[in-house]
Amino acid sequence: MGSIRCKPITALFRRGLMLLSVACLPGLANAGQKLLPSEQFPGPWREITQEIRDVLVLNRVSACSQAAGRQSSRSSGEYLLYCTTDEKLWTSWRVQSATQQVYGPGKLFEGIAPPDGY
Repeated sequence: MGSIRCKPITALFRRGLMLLSVACLPGLANAGQKLLPSEQFPGPWREITQEIRDVLVLNRVSACSQAAGRQSSRSSGEYLLYCTTDEKLWTSWRVQSATQQVYGPGKLFEGIAPPDGY
């Protein structure tokens, strides 16, 4: 009699696992996909806004006297900046305007050339 009761429970457990994997695994696979920098920050280059300049000032970033930015395709409040002070040496920065966080300086991303006109 004990084995008869286990079969429905085992079958129910297996069905539950199958439904869980069908429902959740595709979402997890997409969440783990890593975008190339050129896909995450597709461009075009734009002049940075006063809001972004304020975040740079708040974080005491002085290396961005001349800067251009690209908005993230994942988050509207995230930007990639390429900054220069002498139009020769460029650095990259990531700015999150909502949290007022700045990450950098860093190297330029492969596949994303500095903006023209500087």
